[in-house]
Amino acid sequence: MTSEAIAHQLQVRTTAVLALVNQAGKRLTRAEVCERQAIHRNTLMRRLQTDLTFPRPGPDGKWALADVVAWELKN
Repeated sequence: MTSEAIAHQLQVRTTAVLALVNQAGKRLTRAEVCERQAIHRNTLMRRLQTDLTFPRPGPDGKWALADVVAWELKN
């Protein structure tokens, strides 16, 4: 299998995972985001202040799992 074929398969799987996560519509609390990222809550606040690409919580104070997964895949 060529590297192009592998990259294509990875992109297909990534798209499928994001579609499933979007469909589920799960929302994460601050504690869940911290646990998922293995960071302290203060680190999360610092990341929100300094990293403009990091997903922002919604009006309910929770993060869309789909947004967090998409960010993780890019980083």
